[in-house]
Amino acid sequence: MTGPEHHREAERIMTELTLVESGETQELGFPEAMAIAQVHATLAVAAAIEAGSGSRGRPEFPAPEIGPLLPDPPPPGPGPLPWT
Repeated sequence: MTGPEHHREAERIMTELTLVESGETQELGFPEAMAIAQVHATLAVAAAIEAGSGSRGRPEFPAPEIGPLLPDPPPPGPGPLPWT
């Protein structure tokens, strides 16, 4: 299912309080319908997030920085002479 299909299915389940699987229709109580519709809604959101990212492995959005930026390390070499 695509994201929009999951969204439509979540709305249908909550409107009709039925589940259709393999051509068979099953009536649901409100708690069961809410749980199944929530799964479809969550999958619709996940599909939308994936569609908005650059690729599955590496999203376009940069990761947030954690803490302040540290200064660059000093260049290699002997460095300043110690005080004697």
